Amino acid sequence: MTAPAVRVRTAKPGEWNALIDRATLGTVYHRDAWLGALEDSIGAPILRLVAENESGPVAAWPVGLIRKGPLRVAGSPLPGWNTAYLGPVFLDGRAADTDTIRLLLRSAPLRNPSFLALRLMDTDLDLRPLGFRETRRFATYEMDLTIGEDSLWSGLKSTCRTRIRKGEKNGLEIREEKDGSYLDDFYRMAEDVFAKSNQRPPYSRRFLEQIEQRLRPAGELLVTSAFLGNTRVATLIIPHDSRVAMYFAGGTHAEYLSLAPNNLLHWRTMMLCMQRGLQTYDFISNRGSPGKFKSTFSPRERVSCVHWERASNPLVKFARDRFEQWARRKRAVRLGGKEDAS
Repeated sequence: MTAPAVRVRTAKPGEWNALIDRATLGTVYHRDAWLGALEDSIGAPILRLVAENESGPVAAWPVGLIRKGPLRVAGSPLPGWNTAYLGPVFLDGRAADTDTIRLLLRSAPLRNPSFLALRLMDTDLDLRPLGFRETRRFATYEMDLTIGEDSLWSGLKSTCRTRIRKGEKNGLEIREEKDGSYLDDFYRMAEDVFAKSNQRPPYSRRFLEQIEQRLRPAGELLVTSAFLGNTRVATLIIPHDSRVAMYFAGGTHAEYLSLAPNNLLHWRTMMLCMQRGLQTYDFISNRGSPGKFKSTFSPRERVSCVHWERASNPLVKFARDRFEQWARRKRAVRLGGKEDAS
């Protein structure tokens, strides 16, 4: 039997979030509030593409399209977008397939861009037949919040439990932020943290403001802080949908690190996520020194997405490499002529 014909269109007003709700692999980063903050940050629209057959929508894909000189560059996401997960998602348990992605690529206004980067949430799908090359697999740490507080606590490593108790004994109080009054403090924390490696924060102050202004009214933002008296010493920014909390950003004033705020802050934030009915706490990454800290919570590890890229010719690949270098330079703090080389 011939498969039903699939066509591609842009999402109708008010339709997008309902489609993402039907995608098992959809995240808060796929939803309208985050995409709106991202559009403001990159200064370009995010296309909300929908593939559908005669029975209705089968896939949804948020993809940004920008111009770099004569080149049309598409990203879902591109470097510097501070968006861990994106890419096409399939609806109602439908298996991902390259035929549908091929149609999305050929659709107007996307129409086979000069360069395309995407992170595919379906980690088993092979995009090489479509001319892509796999450049990286991302792994993350996750906490299963459905097992309950007692099971989570007993699963923590002893070093983590000790530091949680230390934070409590030092008089730290964890509070949920109800508005954007934390932003000044948080950005100073972030500047201090990244300056240690000669970098600026990867996100702008304006992007943080957009996250606050767009996600909070949508019920998709949890921000928590550790206080010593009336002094804010550490903060977490946690976007979330109805299922998964995402650790987007965190900061701590260096002079208060000896009070052990971070284990306590993450632990209490997980408890708040449980109260909201969320099922998973995603640390986003398992890499480097932060990965060692996260591992003390005894999270499960999994491959979360695969980064794929496709360039129309070698010159475009060269332009891509230059773009990534430019994105790194934007973050660099020029001290003694040094730039970030990460």
